[in-house]
Amino acid sequence: MQEIQKPIILSDSFEEEMPTEWLSYLPVVLAVGGAFALTLLRIQTGGEGFIADGALMMLALACYVTAAAFQLTNLYAPSRFVQQVGLWTTTLGVFFNLASWLIRWVAAHDREFTILKANGHGEMPWVWRYIPFANLYDLSLAFAFGAGITTLVIAHRKNYRFLAAFSLPIAALILLLARFIGDEFIDLPPVLDSYWRPIHVGCASLSYGIALVCFAVAVAYLLKEGLKTEIMAMWTSVFALLVFATVSKFSVFSTGVYYA
Repeated sequence: MQEIQKPIILSDSFEEEMPTEWLSYLPVVLAVGGAFALTLLRIQTGGEGFIADGALMMLALACYVTAAAFQLTNLYAPSRFVQQVGLWTTTLGVFFNLASWLIRWVAAHDREFTILKANGHGEMPWVWRYIPFANLYDLSLAFAFGAGITTLVIAHRKNYRFLAAFSLPIAALILLLARFIGDEFIDLPPVLDSYWRPIHVGCASLSYGIALVCFAVAVAYLLKEGLKTEIMAMWTSVFALLVFATVSKFSVFSTGVYYA
């Protein structure tokens, strides 16, 4: 007798979970893909009348602050609408953040090429040399982006979207401090003209942002266990004072001057 094979039928739960699982990463794809698309447009147009990287950074700052406000509101008054607005505003913030850094990279290349051309030199390879990791402003952009993209990746699980209420205010503070540092370009010393510079500094900056979100997770679990915020603030302050006290053999507190 011929054996009749029964067709394999996927369960309804499996059919429903797979599209949802993939769509949950849509904000990450849109933020990163949109930033690279905007950068390609900047390269094609040559920068004539194009939005500056500083303006994009301010838009990222505004989005992070707005998203943090919505996520904090959602903690006290849970609402699906408020949560979704916070999620997509975070996506916009990550998009503007990464686009600011990438367009700054292109602008650094254009600036250096103009100087070389004025001196009679041809264009030099810019893949490593012009990557914006030359000052604290560049590092702050990468730091905040690391925090933002990690928040988005975690946000694909609805139960962890509340972490944005802890991580985004710190990311916004980093961008605010970067604004005061200034976005002026500096000439790269020849000793730093190496492909190891962007690898080392880039990994470090992004890891800072990831560690920031991990810090938010730790704080959230401490609050969940009922630890009072006053106790957390007290021990954090004591730890900070101990660190400063031990710098350069207690010179900060004994003489009020830091000695290297």
